[in-house]
Amino acid sequence: MNTRSLVLVTGLLVVLPALGAQAEEVWGPFRGKVIDVETGQPLPGAVVFADWLERWNALVETHTRFYEAREVLTGPDGTFEIPRLPRPLWPFRRIDSPSVRVFAPGYAEHRWIVTPPTGEALIDPTVIEMRRPMTRKERLDALDRASPSADVPLEKKCFLRGAENVERQNLGFTPLPECPK
Repeated sequence: MNTRSLVLVTGLLVVLPALGAQAEEVWGPFRGKVIDVETGQPLPGAVVFADWLERWNALVETHTRFYEAREVLTGPDGTFEIPRLPRPLWPFRRIDSPSVRVFAPGYAEHRWIVTPPTGEALIDPTVIEMRRPMTRKERLDALDRASPSADVPLEKKCFLRGAENVERQNLGFTPLPECPK
């Protein structure tokens, strides 16, 4: 092997792993507790939905597409855990940190409290306060914020779709198609 080839191979061995390196927080697990802000009581059965996008660069623009989604329901004590997502086998995929939504019919996200305040949401202790919306518009806004992009396959959002449909019916709308049983 000549010197030029050796330099090229060595450079690739240094640079390529760094291209695929990402913070562990991208993969989880993600934990928290959901409560009713007015009562301070846990909110069981709330849907916690996380979706990840893959991002890659083309010549003149960046492209994104759906990568994965996970959803869980909060337990009787309002706690949840979204399990760790396995890293992709191909190390050069750039996966964004997940977008996380919390939804329960008749509620809207109020605020997230992370302890310590400088901590990482859902990695450090996180309490998500939910409140009852006061107006129809607030309920519609909460329903809209809960909906992931259209790229997320229906089978990845069954709990969320069920909760959305309960709220849609409460608001007088036709339900959306459910997940196949």
